[in-house]
Amino acid sequence: RICDFFQWLDQGGTTLSAAGARCRCGHPSHLRITRKAGSNCGRSFWTCANTGGYSCGFFQWESDDWEPPDSQSSSTDSEDQSCKKCGKVVKVMTVNENNQKGNAGRLYYRCPCGTFDWLSAPKPSPLSAALPGSAEYVVDELTRRQLQKLFDIPCGTKTGVGRDYREDGVTPYDYLKVECAWRVSNHQREKRYVEFVKTLPKVGQDSLVQSKLSGMQDALLSRPLEAGKNEMLLLHGTKPEHLYNILFEGLDPPLSMDELFGKGTYLAEDAAKVDQYLTKDPAWKGNVPEHDLYALHKKLYERGVKHANEVYYALVCRAALGEMVVTQDGATAVTGKKIFKDQSRSALKGGKVSILAEVGKKVKRFREFVVFDPAALNIDFLVALKRVRHYCDCGQAAVQRTVTNGKPENFGRDILFCPLGNASGGGCKFIQMLPVCYCGRSAEVQYKKNGDRYFRCGSKRNFCDFKDWNGPPQSKRLRGSS
Repeated sequence: RICDFFQWLDQGGTTLSAAGARCRCGHPSHLRITRKAGSNCGRSFWTCANTGGYSCGFFQWESDDWEPPDSQSSSTDSEDQSCKKCGKVVKVMTVNENNQKGNAGRLYYRCPCGTFDWLSAPKPSPLSAALPGSAEYVVDELTRRQLQKLFDIPCGTKTGVGRDYREDGVTPYDYLKVECAWRVSNHQREKRYVEFVKTLPKVGQDSLVQSKLSGMQDALLSRPLEAGKNEMLLLHGTKPEHLYNILFEGLDPPLSMDELFGKGTYLAEDAAKVDQYLTKDPAWKGNVPEHDLYALHKKLYERGVKHANEVYYALVCRAALGEMVVTQDGATAVTGKKIFKDQSRSALKGGKVSILAEVGKKVKRFREFVVFDPAALNIDFLVALKRVRHYCDCGQAAVQRTVTNGKPENFGRDILFCPLGNASGGGCKFIQMLPVCYCGRSAEVQYKKNGDRYFRCGSKRNFCDFKDWNGPPQSKRLRGSS
């Protein structure tokens, strides 16, 4: 089914924005362009994504300050142009150079029959210039599930440990749940990346590397990756305070800190490795202009997208790695040769653009990939993660349900239990009420002065400072008992 999506492929970097407004169906709306003759011809608007008898009739202009091209244009001495629809001769116009929407200098015509058409493309920005901006669109549930497969952590994998892990005050967890995800789009950075892949030579059979994510990447991408050039999908963990700049400017390896394997962008194929680089985004601050995360939250968490509290961010990137330098110590390749051009450790010898840091001397559990050329990277998805308990004591994925009986104050709380039940059924009898406080116990329900519930540590002695002010929703049974 065609959704009428339209966008110039050679337009400059777009502004940071979230998905379309939610229509009355409860789903993000679709962006369309007015084709009907009149003052609004060519103007874009949001409308219900459903068609025919299933549409709720939702309508909203994309911008209130839109002006028709005629009001900011002048005629030109170009040759006569025929309307592509009715064939009549039309006057060719030029958009005024003061136009602020990226159309300055473009040729177009508007025919009395109502047809509007551009006759020239916008002036492209040079690829050597900064490539600011990106657009983020909330993904559908099917895509979210595909992304979840990239972040699955096998049962028994240690989490919350590692050389790069820095966070304290975290509830016990064994899994990263994809709470929400956005598709990231920047056409200039995409174009730069595609051109880089074209110029990258194929590697020899002995230099091919297969990522653990290779079996899951095709379902998320519109074109297959070039395995012969070591192009693959990889993960990058980041801090919330860095994320807005990354989305606006892209990943820039030369600006990175000098870490164990040089000044590059570090990527991984294991979610447990990415987890070591994550730091918490505690709560929505889109109403606090002076807060460091205000700009990020205003763009991601609006138009019906809710901040889930205590989330972490990771990027899903395409990386064109070419022939990689394989190392275990960050100074010499496995062949014994030095790998960096100079002491800045920001560029590799032999024109190579990436390192494969193998498990061995300095890497204990998960290998890493380090990229030194920004053109070799393209961000495809932004993912918001939550650290959760996922497995029961016998290694099965625990079942999650909502409490509907027992103590009235617990009604509406989530609870985990072993899918195999008790010991007679082969299960481990695991059961745990959520949320869990920092010391590993089920949190206790307390009451605010206004009667609303919140969670705090469930221990009577030596309690931790865990508090969750978003208590369980008040159920009908609890309201009836008060």
